[in-house]
Amino acid sequence: MYTNPNILVKGKGSAENKSFEVVLMDLNDIASFPSRDDNGILMVGNFVMKAGKYATKMQVSSSKTSLPVTSEGEEDNVSISALPEFSVPGSTQDFEEFIQNWTNRSIVVAVQVGACGGGTPFYRLYGTRCAPLSILLEGQNNNDATMNLVKFQQFAKTDLMPGRYTGTFTFATATTVPVDATTVDVTNGSGEYQLQDNAGATVITDLTNAETDGVYTLLGSGGSNPATIEASNTNFLMAGAVDWQGLSGAMLTVKAFEVAGGDHVFVEISRT
Repeated sequence: MYTNPNILVKGKGSAENKSFEVVLMDLNDIASFPSRDDNGILMVGNFVMKAGKYATKMQVSSSKTSLPVTSEGEEDNVSISALPEFSVPGSTQDFEEFIQNWTNRSIVVAVQVGACGGGTPFYRLYGTRCAPLSILLEGQNNNDATMNLVKFQQFAKTDLMPGRYTGTFTFATATTVPVDATTVDVTNGSGEYQLQDNAGATVITDLTNAETDGVYTLLGSGGSNPATIEASNTNFLMAGAVDWQGLSGAMLTVKAFEVAGGDHVFVEISRT
Protein backbone atom coordinates (compact mmCIF):
# COMPACT_ATOMS: atom_id res chain seq x y z
CA MET A 1 0.00 0.00 0.00
CA TYR A 2 1.30 3.46 -0.92
CA THR A 3 2.25 5.69 2.03
CA ASN A 4 2.34 9.46 1.50
CA PRO A 5 5.94 10.68 1.92
CA ASN A 6 7.26 14.13 2.80
CA ILE A 7 9.20 15.42 -0.22
CA LEU A 8 11.67 17.45 1.85
CA VAL A 9 14.91 16.56 0.07
CA LYS A 10 15.38 18.07 -3.36
CA GLY A 11 16.84 15.94 -6.14
CA LYS A 12 19.67 17.10 -8.38
CA GLY A 13 18.43 19.54 -10.98
CA SER A 14 21.32 18.97 -13.38
CA ALA A 15 21.00 16.89 -16.54
CA GLU A 16 20.58 13.17 -15.93
CA ASN A 17 23.30 10.86 -17.27
CA LYS A 18 21.87 8.81 -20.14
CA SER A 19 23.35 5.85 -22.01
CA PHE A 20 24.13 6.15 -25.72
CA GLU A 21 22.41 2.78 -26.25
CA VAL A 22 18.62 2.49 -26.21
CA VAL A 23 16.87 -0.87 -25.79
CA LEU A 24 13.75 -1.62 -27.86
CA MET A 25 11.38 -4.58 -27.64
CA ASP A 26 8.47 -5.57 -29.86
CA LEU A 27 5.43 -6.04 -27.62
CA ASN A 28 4.49 -9.18 -29.54
CA ASP A 29 7.88 -10.75 -28.73
CA ILE A 30 7.44 -10.40 -24.95
CA ALA A 31 6.13 -13.44 -23.08
CA SER A 32 5.71 -11.69 -19.72
CA PHE A 33 6.27 -8.27 -18.17
CA PRO A 34 7.79 -7.56 -14.76
CA SER A 35 5.19 -6.34 -12.29
CA ARG A 36 5.31 -3.02 -10.46
CA ASP A 37 5.52 -2.76 -6.70
CA ASP A 38 2.74 -1.23 -4.60
CA ASN A 39 4.08 2.29 -5.16
CA GLY A 40 3.68 1.93 -8.91
CA ILE A 41 7.15 2.84 -10.21
CA LEU A 42 9.75 0.17 -9.34
CA MET A 43 9.48 -2.87 -11.62
CA VAL A 44 10.02 -6.26 -9.98
CA GLY A 45 11.34 -9.22 -11.99
CA ASN A 46 12.58 -9.49 -15.57
CA PHE A 47 11.16 -9.20 -19.05
CA VAL A 48 10.81 -12.73 -20.43
CA MET A 49 10.92 -13.01 -24.21
CA LYS A 50 9.16 -15.64 -26.29
CA ALA A 51 11.29 -18.49 -27.65
CA GLY A 52 13.65 -17.25 -30.35
CA LYS A 53 12.75 -13.59 -29.75
CA TYR A 54 14.98 -10.90 -28.30
CA ALA A 55 15.42 -7.19 -27.65
CA THR A 56 17.51 -4.95 -29.89
CA LYS A 57 19.77 -1.93 -29.28
CA MET A 58 19.97 1.40 -31.07
CA GLN A 59 22.92 3.78 -30.63
CA VAL A 60 21.93 7.44 -30.24
CA SER A 61 23.51 10.82 -29.44
CA SER A 62 23.07 10.76 -25.67
CA SER A 63 23.38 14.55 -25.30
CA LYS A 64 20.30 14.96 -27.52
CA THR A 65 18.12 12.34 -25.80
CA SER A 66 14.90 13.83 -24.45
CA LEU A 67 12.68 12.03 -21.92
CA PRO A 68 9.76 14.38 -21.26
CA VAL A 69 6.72 13.57 -19.13
CA THR A 70 3.47 15.52 -19.30
CA SER A 71 -0.08 15.21 -17.99
CA GLU A 72 -3.22 15.99 -19.95
CA GLY A 73 -6.99 15.72 -19.64
CA GLU A 74 -9.98 17.16 -17.83
CA GLU A 75 -10.79 17.18 -14.12
CA ASP A 76 -10.78 13.64 -12.70
CA ASN A 77 -9.72 12.35 -16.12
CA VAL A 78 -5.98 13.06 -16.30
CA SER A 79 -3.62 10.74 -18.17
CA ILE A 80 0.18 10.69 -18.32
CA SER A 81 2.15 11.03 -21.54
CA ALA A 82 5.85 10.05 -21.67
CA LEU A 83 7.24 10.12 -25.21
CA PRO A 84 11.03 9.72 -25.54
CA GLU A 85 12.97 11.25 -28.42
CA PHE A 86 16.39 10.19 -29.73
CA SER A 87 18.79 11.62 -32.28
CA VAL A 88 20.56 9.10 -34.53
CA PRO A 89 23.49 10.54 -36.52
CA GLY A 90 23.78 9.59 -40.18
CA SER A 91 21.42 7.34 -42.11
CA THR A 92 22.93 3.87 -42.49
CA GLN A 93 21.28 1.02 -44.35
CA ASP A 94 20.83 -0.87 -41.07
CA PHE A 95 19.00 2.09 -39.55
CA GLU A 96 16.77 2.59 -42.60
CA GLU A 97 15.89 -1.11 -42.63
CA PHE A 98 15.13 -0.94 -38.91
CA ILE A 99 12.68 1.93 -39.45
CA GLN A 100 11.16 0.15 -42.45
CA ASN A 101 10.48 -2.99 -40.43
CA TRP A 102 9.60 -1.45 -37.03
CA THR A 103 7.16 1.24 -38.19
CA ASN A 104 3.63 0.41 -36.98
CA ARG A 105 4.92 -2.08 -34.42
CA SER A 106 3.92 -1.86 -30.75
CA ILE A 107 7.13 -1.04 -28.91
CA VAL A 108 8.58 -0.86 -25.40
CA VAL A 109 11.65 1.39 -24.94
CA ALA A 110 14.24 1.38 -22.15
CA VAL A 111 16.91 4.03 -21.48
CA GLN A 112 19.63 3.45 -18.90
CA VAL A 113 20.36 6.42 -16.65
CA GLY A 114 22.80 6.99 -13.80
CA ALA A 115 25.48 4.63 -15.16
CA CYS A 116 28.23 7.27 -15.26
CA GLY A 117 28.78 7.56 -11.52
CA GLY A 118 26.88 9.34 -8.78
CA GLY A 119 24.07 6.85 -8.43
CA THR A 120 22.89 3.32 -8.98
CA PRO A 121 22.01 2.80 -12.66
CA PHE A 122 18.54 1.75 -13.74
CA TYR A 123 16.41 1.84 -16.88
CA ARG A 124 13.56 4.27 -17.44
CA LEU A 125 10.91 2.13 -19.10
CA TYR A 126 8.47 3.59 -21.66
CA GLY A 127 5.43 1.82 -23.05
CA THR A 128 3.20 -0.83 -21.48
CA ARG A 129 1.31 -3.86 -22.66
CA CYS A 130 -1.90 -1.83 -22.86
CA ALA A 131 -0.31 1.42 -24.08
CA PRO A 132 2.76 0.64 -26.22
CA LEU A 133 4.75 3.17 -28.22
CA SER A 134 4.89 3.61 -32.00
CA ILE A 135 7.81 5.07 -33.99
CA LEU A 136 7.45 8.43 -35.73
CA LEU A 137 10.52 9.42 -37.79
CA GLU A 138 11.80 12.88 -38.71
CA GLY A 139 14.88 12.85 -40.95
CA GLN A 140 17.31 15.60 -41.95
CA ASN A 141 19.61 15.30 -44.97
CA ASN A 142 20.93 18.64 -46.23
CA ASN A 143 24.04 20.81 -46.33
CA ASP A 144 24.02 21.15 -42.55
CA ALA A 145 23.69 17.56 -41.38
CA THR A 146 22.47 14.03 -41.96
CA MET A 147 20.58 12.77 -38.94
CA ASN A 148 17.30 11.20 -37.87
CA LEU A 149 15.08 12.18 -34.98
CA VAL A 150 13.33 9.08 -33.68
CA LYS A 151 10.13 10.11 -31.90
CA PHE A 152 7.40 7.96 -30.39
CA GLN A 153 3.65 8.28 -30.03
CA GLN A 154 1.41 6.53 -27.50
CA PHE A 155 -2.00 6.28 -29.10
CA ALA A 156 -3.63 4.62 -26.08
CA LYS A 157 -3.78 6.78 -22.96
CA THR A 158 -2.38 5.54 -19.66
CA ASP A 159 -2.22 6.59 -16.02
CA LEU A 160 1.25 5.07 -15.54
CA MET A 161 4.50 6.99 -15.11
CA PRO A 162 7.58 5.48 -16.81
CA GLY A 163 8.78 2.54 -14.73
CA ARG A 164 12.20 2.00 -13.14
CA TYR A 165 13.65 -1.32 -14.29
CA THR A 166 16.79 -2.89 -12.78
CA GLY A 167 16.70 -6.27 -14.54
CA THR A 168 18.39 -7.48 -17.71
CA PHE A 169 17.32 -7.97 -21.32
CA THR A 170 17.45 -10.92 -23.70
CA PHE A 171 19.53 -10.04 -26.75
CA ALA A 172 20.39 -12.13 -29.79
CA THR A 173 23.24 -13.87 -28.00
CA ALA A 174 23.97 -14.63 -24.37
CA THR A 175 27.42 -15.43 -23.01
CA THR A 176 27.79 -19.21 -22.80
CA VAL A 177 29.18 -20.61 -19.55
CA PRO A 178 31.52 -23.61 -20.04
CA VAL A 179 30.29 -27.08 -19.12
CA ASP A 180 31.07 -28.10 -15.52
CA ALA A 181 32.08 -24.54 -14.55
CA THR A 182 31.76 -23.85 -10.83
CA THR A 183 32.33 -20.11 -11.30
CA VAL A 184 30.78 -17.82 -13.90
CA ASP A 185 33.10 -15.29 -15.55
CA VAL A 186 31.04 -12.12 -16.08
CA THR A 187 33.76 -10.12 -17.83
CA ASN A 188 31.27 -9.32 -20.61
CA GLY A 189 29.35 -7.14 -18.18
CA SER A 190 25.71 -6.91 -17.17
CA GLY A 191 23.48 -9.20 -19.17
CA GLU A 192 22.61 -12.84 -19.63
CA TYR A 193 24.82 -15.90 -19.10
CA GLN A 194 23.65 -19.22 -20.51
CA LEU A 195 24.42 -22.25 -18.35
CA GLN A 196 24.88 -25.68 -19.93
CA ASP A 197 23.97 -29.21 -18.91
CA ASN A 198 26.94 -30.61 -17.02
CA ALA A 199 28.65 -33.99 -17.01
CA GLY A 200 27.93 -34.35 -13.30
CA ALA A 201 26.43 -32.53 -10.33
CA THR A 202 27.73 -28.94 -10.44
CA VAL A 203 27.41 -26.17 -7.86
CA ILE A 204 28.19 -22.58 -8.84
CA THR A 205 30.16 -20.96 -6.04
CA ASP A 206 30.89 -17.46 -7.35
CA LEU A 207 30.76 -14.93 -10.18
CA THR A 208 34.19 -13.61 -11.18
CA ASN A 209 35.27 -10.28 -12.71
CA ALA A 210 32.03 -8.62 -11.64
CA GLU A 211 31.53 -4.86 -11.48
CA THR A 212 29.91 -3.09 -8.55
CA ASP A 213 26.18 -2.57 -9.29
CA GLY A 214 26.42 -5.00 -12.22
CA VAL A 215 23.24 -6.99 -12.89
CA TYR A 216 23.67 -10.56 -14.14
CA THR A 217 21.06 -13.10 -15.22
CA LEU A 218 21.85 -16.82 -15.25
CA LEU A 219 19.78 -18.84 -17.72
CA GLY A 220 19.04 -22.42 -16.77
CA SER A 221 20.06 -25.25 -19.09
CA GLY A 222 17.81 -28.06 -17.98
CA GLY A 223 19.10 -31.54 -18.75
CA SER A 224 20.34 -34.27 -16.44
CA ASN A 225 22.79 -32.16 -14.43
CA PRO A 226 21.77 -28.49 -14.33
CA ALA A 227 23.94 -26.24 -12.19
CA THR A 228 22.69 -25.12 -8.80
CA ILE A 229 23.42 -22.26 -6.42
CA GLU A 230 23.13 -23.06 -2.73
CA ALA A 231 21.60 -20.53 -0.36
CA SER A 232 24.24 -21.46 2.22
CA ASN A 233 26.96 -19.98 -0.02
CA THR A 234 27.91 -16.62 1.51
CA ASN A 235 28.87 -15.21 -1.91
CA PHE A 236 25.14 -15.13 -2.69
CA LEU A 237 22.20 -13.70 -0.80
CA MET A 238 19.25 -15.74 -2.03
CA ALA A 239 15.67 -14.60 -1.47
CA GLY A 240 14.06 -16.60 1.31
CA ALA A 241 17.32 -18.56 1.73
CA VAL A 242 16.14 -20.89 -1.04
CA ASP A 243 18.52 -22.73 -3.39
CA TRP A 244 18.26 -22.12 -7.14
CA GLN A 245 18.48 -24.83 -9.78
CA GLY A 246 19.17 -24.11 -13.44
CA LEU A 247 16.22 -25.99 -14.88
CA SER A 248 15.09 -25.39 -18.46
CA GLY A 249 13.51 -21.93 -18.65
CA ALA A 250 14.71 -20.93 -15.18
CA MET A 251 16.31 -17.50 -14.72
CA LEU A 252 18.15 -16.00 -11.76
CA THR A 253 19.03 -12.31 -11.71
CA VAL A 254 21.49 -10.98 -9.15
CA LYS A 255 23.10 -7.61 -8.44
CA ALA A 256 26.72 -7.19 -7.37
CA PHE A 257 27.50 -5.28 -4.17
CA GLU A 258 31.10 -4.59 -3.20
CA VAL A 259 32.33 -5.84 0.16
CA ALA A 260 35.67 -5.65 1.98
CA GLY A 261 38.75 -6.37 -0.09
CA GLY A 262 37.12 -5.53 -3.41
CA ASP A 263 35.11 -8.76 -3.49
CA HIS A 264 31.41 -8.85 -4.29
CA VAL A 265 28.33 -10.42 -2.81
CA PHE A 266 25.49 -11.17 -5.23
CA VAL A 267 21.98 -10.31 -4.07
CA GLU A 268 19.03 -11.99 -5.77
CA ILE A 269 16.73 -9.56 -7.57
CA SER A 270 14.38 -12.07 -9.14
CA ARG A 271 13.99 -15.66 -10.29
CA THR A 272 11.65 -17.57 -12.56
